[in-house]
Amino acid sequence: MKAIPVSVRERIIHLYKNAKSTKEIASSLGYCVAAVRRVRQNFKSRGTLQPQTHLCGRKSLLTDAIQTRLRAFLDKKPDATLAELGAKFKRPPSTIDLWLNRMGLSSKKCYTPASSHGPTSPSKELTDQKMPPVPVTCSSKN
Repeated sequence: MKAIPVSVRERIIHLYKNAKSTKEIASSLGYCVAAVRRVRQNFKSRGTLQPQTHLCGRKSLLTDAIQTRLRAFLDKKPDATLAELGAKFKRPPSTIDLWLNRMGLSSKKCYTPASSHGPTSPSKELTDQKMPPVPVTCSSKN
C-alpha cells in the first residue's frame, strides 16, 4: 500500500482543526478511518507529517567497525580468499563478496596453487606454430 501523500496529510490535520470527526474526514477524502486516525496520531507523537521512509528495509550487517576491521585485514593479507575472509568474520563467502563490492573492492574467489610444471596455457609463439596432431590410443577390454 502506498503512503498517504504529504498534501493529503496536511488536509487531514486541517480538517481535524476545523472540528471534523475522523469518520467524516475519512469518507470525504476516500481513506479508511484507521489511516486517518494514524496520520493524526503520528503527527502528535512525531510533530511532522513527513513519511518515515528511512526506517524501511533490512539493515546492513556491514557496520563502520566491520569495514575498518575488513580493510585492516586486507591491508595485512591482500590475497585473502572469500573463504578465508568468511572464516575470519564468521560470515558466508557470499556475504563477504557483497561487502567487498559495496566497499568498491574486488576479491579473490578461491585459492589456486601455482603450477609446478609452468604455465597452463601455451605461449603466443607456440600457438602460432602448426603443431602435429597428438596420436590417440584407445584400449578396449574384451
